[in-house]
Amino acid sequence: MKKSNIIENVLEKAGNKNLINELTNRLSQSEITTFLLALSKEMANKNTPNDILSRYESNRFVKPSGLNPIKVKQVELLMLEMAEASGFSPVLLSPAGLLGSCSVIAKVDQNNVISATRGLELIADSTNMLAIYLASGIKNRTIDNTKSPVHLSATCRVTRGQMFQSTAFVPHFSLFTLVSSGKDRGSYGFEKEAIARHMEFYISYFEEKLGHKFRVSLNIRNGYTDKTGFIERIHLHLRERYPNIDFTVNLEEIDNSYYQGINFKLSVNEVEIVDGGFVDWTQKLLGNKKERLLISGAGVDLQLITGMLDKSI
Repeated sequence: MKKSNIIENVLEKAGNKNLINELTNRLSQSEITTFLLALSKEMANKNTPNDILSRYESNRFVKPSGLNPIKVKQVELLMLEMAEASGFSPVLLSPAGLLGSCSVIAKVDQNNVISATRGLELIADSTNMLAIYLASGIKNRTIDNTKSPVHLSATCRVTRGQMFQSTAFVPHFSLFTLVSSGKDRGSYGFEKEAIARHMEFYISYFEEKLGHKFRVSLNIRNGYTDKTGFIERIHLHLRERYPNIDFTVNLEEIDNSYYQGINFKLSVNEVEIVDGGFVDWTQKLLGNKKERLLISGAGVDLQLITGMLDKSI
């Protein structure tokens, strides 16, 4: 049954087909939070210990990963230490994000995020929270990205709602992320510097540390006036700087509002392990078109599952 039909049935059973609209339009967020807390308490009180065990056995979100947690932490520590040596300051994030952190600024379907009470959600992508952290710091002048870009790194266990085809994957996994924040300097100055710094780290980690060759696909996206000229100049800059890396350009346009200008994907042994690109999140958060932000992320669990780290960890 489609989710829309399920909602319709629930509202009909509740005796008010406009219940969702009435609650969201008439109540403030704090009032809705109070209501949901009371509802959660009532639901919890109706459970027995046997109910908890039964629900645990049928709920895919709460099962542990089969990976060795020591190895996961070793990889996280290795990547964070190498990132710090490359100029990315590590940030220890909360496992919770604000409700809408993904869907509002990144246009991700809220149904793919695990929503919670108190106006929160489980982190589905740590780059969103790093962007919010940066925007808050820039707004309150505790972070200055005007004179030089700010580079951050983080590892976080993220949880996502979509189904995975392989049984090797669980809904929660460790994600390593990099973000670079700066201002538009003209001639794509920030963009060139930021993407080169991200590439520098991944070369250092995957090639020099792990001994894996990789290839990078630069995929065109909307968001820049001269998007073809933009991707060509970034491609030329990267090829000149890293002549031994296999860069390819994909000019096939797809309907994608997540990334701006470029989405790059890094593959090792035909496994897509890094995804990144420019986003407009700090522009939206701060209302400043001069803001620039580059994000990228690499799956930690995926490296272990695919055996990329067999000789290193």
